Amino acid sequence: MGDAMLRPRTSWLLSLGLLCLTGCSQHDVALQHPLTPVTNIQLPKEHQVPNMDLLTLDPRVGRLYISHTSIAAMDVIDSKGHKYLGSVPGLPGIKGIALTSDPNLVYVSQDIDQVSAVDLGKMKVIATIPVGRGPDAIAYDPYDNLVDVSLSTDLKIALIDPGAKKVVGEIPFAGGPELMSVDPKTGHIFLAINDRDEVDVLDPTTKSILKTYKGCDIKTPTGVAYDPEDGRLFIASHMDLNIIDVFLDRCLGGVDIGAGTDQIAYNPNTHHVYTADGGSRYISVIDAQSLKPLGTVGTGRSASTMAIDPTTAEVFVAVKPAGIIAVYHDP
Repeated sequence: MGDAMLRPRTSWLLSLGLLCLTGCSQHDVALQHPLTPVTNIQLPKEHQVPNMDLLTLDPRVGRLYISHTSIAAMDVIDSKGHKYLGSVPGLPGIKGIALTSDPNLVYVSQDIDQVSAVDLGKMKVIATIPVGRGPDAIAYDPYDNLVDVSLSTDLKIALIDPGAKKVVGEIPFAGGPELMSVDPKTGHIFLAINDRDEVDVLDPTTKSILKTYKGCDIKTPTGVAYDPEDGRLFIASHMDLNIIDVFLDRCLGGVDIGAGTDQIAYNPNTHHVYTADGGSRYISVIDAQSLKPLGTVGTGRSASTMAIDPTTAEVFVAVKPAGIIAVYHDP
């Protein structure tokens, strides 16, 4: 995909303030209503300003897992009942959480150069695995039954066998990594390379880079989501959602979003893409089929990480300074 590729764009007026659960201005005006606020879930109180990183939701058991960095713990939420269930302590530098084929086992990346295996039945760490320098984004590959961990300092993906609880391979890459998404049909990893304005496609079988997507106005990419049915790759760049047809190897265009976006998510049931635009204090909602914006909903300051439950059409956003998870329903 070349840098000179032509790219259509969809612009929009930013519609804020449907209901600002965490303190948007009264002057914000809702032009559209893509999401309905449901509730706020209070996390454990702290003596400092709360901070959270990546969120992961397991629709199989209705559990939301939160990287609660300021208390070095993983919080567990009942995503159906909207209740805090407890925390797994002893996870300094927690960054992200990956599911596995076993709903009672998750893996947690920590920026102290390790990944921890957590038994959810016992709510405790059962193993720690040295993986290299700078663990950050983490995801499960159901095709190869591997846990993929991005190492931001070593510039490689560490591949963990979740049963053996050990590193079984690695894939090198160049540039500063951000988040990733895994194709469940092939195991291919779509990894955003922030400082090179590109997304690399990594193959855990050959342990190599299969392809690099550039152009399509990809600039300092962060969040990534993939639709394996239609082969559409969604990339959060600076105030821009880039869309690539992976099957046809073609740039489909882009949609304006907010600033400070980290995690994004795709719901295959609604065919909607959600971007957590923490710098702009809202969520953007985009129709993945028409590639048109549906509107925005205010969230509050620093709400840049999120997860969705495709079975209930609910969206969960971490509002970090408030120490809460804001819950919305689509629509």
